Amino acid sequence: MRIASSQIYQQGINNMIDISRQLALTQQQVSSGKRFATPADDPVAASQVVQLNQELALREQYQKNIQQVSSQLSLEDSVLGQVTDVLQRIRELTVQAGDGALTAQDRASIATEITTRSEELMSLMNSRTASGEYMFAGSRGQTQPFQRNSAGDVEFKGDEKQRRVQVTASSSLPINDSGRGVFTDVPSVATTLSVSATRQQDVVGRGRVVDQAAVDALYPDGMVVQFNAINAAGQPNFTVRRLSDNRVVGGLENIAYRPGDSVTAQGIELDLYGTAAPGDTLVLRTGKTQSVIGTVERLAGGLNDIGQSNEGLAQLTTLLDQSLGGLEVRLGGFLRTTAHVIHVAEFAVAVDVVRVLLDEFEVGLDRGFDVTPSVGFASAV
Repeated sequence: MRIASSQIYQQGINNMIDISRQLALTQQQVSSGKRFATPADDPVAASQVVQLNQELALREQYQKNIQQVSSQLSLEDSVLGQVTDVLQRIRELTVQAGDGALTAQDRASIATEITTRSEELMSLMNSRTASGEYMFAGSRGQTQPFQRNSAGDVEFKGDEKQRRVQVTASSSLPINDSGRGVFTDVPSVATTLSVSATRQQDVVGRGRVVDQAAVDALYPDGMVVQFNAINAAGQPNFTVRRLSDNRVVGGLENIAYRPGDSVTAQGIELDLYGTAAPGDTLVLRTGKTQSVIGTVERLAGGLNDIGQSNEGLAQLTTLLDQSLGGLEVRLGGFLRTTAHVIHVAEFAVAVDVVRVLLDEFEVGLDRGFDVTPSVGFASAV
């Protein structure tokens, strides 16, 4: 078969064009440090780079999340440190109040400072994060977690959940702690009392323990104060029943009600305020936990109310012992909570370090371009 001279010339030209194209591509790769300029140059590698870019964007978000965890937990650690300082001061005042040489006026002065410290605690318990959310509200970041009801008692309005953020594809870290576990459900050294209403109502009650042995005997039961229909004399009235079996307690049935009245049963004295309506109900529950605020305010109230009689001084001793025990338990709990917060924050930092190392490795693996073969090709040409 005869090959024309023009074909030979054309083949040479085509080879030179191919070499020129390869040379231009190699020079572009060397100057840019990239293996390809458009996806058409290497479709497989291009799809890998797209996937890598998506992964890097996701990891950038993980990095922001890790920084958020570290920042918020550091803030929580700072707040818990301030709370600990306040409780330490209250503990010092509690010890001081046990001095037998103090007068009722001296103890009232101590109670005044404790009340001030209590309000300081409330402010710290309602701390906000840098984004404006309440730190200890659980998952209800827009709800103030600790609020006073109409009786002046502090109630927790958050929930027990933790807000979490994703820090890797398979793991997340908490960015807060619920105030219920930190400040409310604190183990107590004696049986405690809580009073709550079962619905929105005007009548409220404030209870206090006046006979600890009787309250210990009542636990785990409680009582309920039920306001009945107006009696024949046109007066509101109430009945006190056991919570467990609904039986009347101490003959307190159809008792005429006047705002400001007090009723005593099972070692509990309950002060009643407000306008009562038929169907209003107050529930008195006993328990083995007490909130931090409850412990502090019970202490302040006792220092103001307990007299100088032998019986009063005995009650004071019991109150101080229980308050000190409660404060010691809570201080120990704060130390454990703070240690946990610091541990999680340090873990977040460690995750971030590992993430950075993985990013650098994968970028070098998938985007790196060894120019040696290209330079060798260029030299050969």
